[in-house]
Amino acid sequence: MHLDPNAVADRRRLGLLVVAVLATVLVNGCVLRRRFAPLEQLIAAMECVDFSARRPAISPPADEVQEVARLRQAYDRMLERLEIERTRTASAVLQAQESERARVARDLHDEANQALTGVLLRLQATAEQAPAELRAELRETQGVATQAMEELLRLARKLRPAALDDLGLEAALRTLVAEFGRRAVIDAALTVEPGALDALDEEAQLVVYRVVQEGLSNVARHSGARRVRVSAVGEDGRTVVRVDDDGSGFDERTTTRGLGLTGMRERAVLAGGRVAVLSVPGEGTMVELRLHRGEAS
Repeated sequence: MHLDPNAVADRRRLGLLVVAVLATVLVNGCVLRRRFAPLEQLIAAMECVDFSARRPAISPPADEVQEVARLRQAYDRMLERLEIERTRTASAVLQAQESERARVARDLHDEANQALTGVLLRLQATAEQAPAELRAELRETQGVATQAMEELLRLARKLRPAALDDLGLEAALRTLVAEFGRRAVIDAALTVEPGALDALDEEAQLVVYRVVQEGLSNVARHSGARRVRVSAVGEDGRTVVRVDDDGSGFDERTTTRGLGLTGMRERAVLAGGRVAVLSVPGEGTMVELRLHRGEAS
């Protein structure tokens, strides 16, 4: 068998060329992968943005590519603008909601309640002059009107508690917890560490009240608890408010979205705080609010 030396040499050169090309591709792939690793990190951070929590800082590597660094800086500036605008808009929405709540509460207390008071007085006067066979029915109607008045007053206090404006946050919380325990037939108690609720501005006080209100509402609707404890303490320069129950608990990974926690977290973030939920199925739930004293967004 005769071998052509030129053909063998060509095959060797071709093999060397293929090996060189593969090596070049492999080296370039490794270099590009290393160079664009910060870009992958930036993409991962973009996909995990959560405006209800503080945005974690992205630490750029020392050898970051200039183009990637510019992209990261532009992304950070964009998020800052979005957060500022979102905070401003959300704050305006919440303030509008509270203003509307206050207006509706005043209307219920002043107008609807006064109208029912007039109805009660008319019923009482009519009952005194009515025949004996109608008095029992009129007394029953009076009872229904009285019950309606109590329900309207309860709704008005729920929309905008007068005690929060007149007597302060602690008194409003004590009224809220006591009324909740009475209506839900649950052992409910409030403990406040001296000074724990001091130095909170008006917005932060409202956040505390609404978080406790929503937490108690969740206890009544979902937990099946027999006992709930609300506490306010000072820890490391922060006001920490907890709503702790002994109910059925839930799986935080699948259930928290339906419990009004998004609204609580939104309110807390706008006041410079954080809401955390700790729950174990069968062992109860704790809602914890942490606020910097005297600090609000």
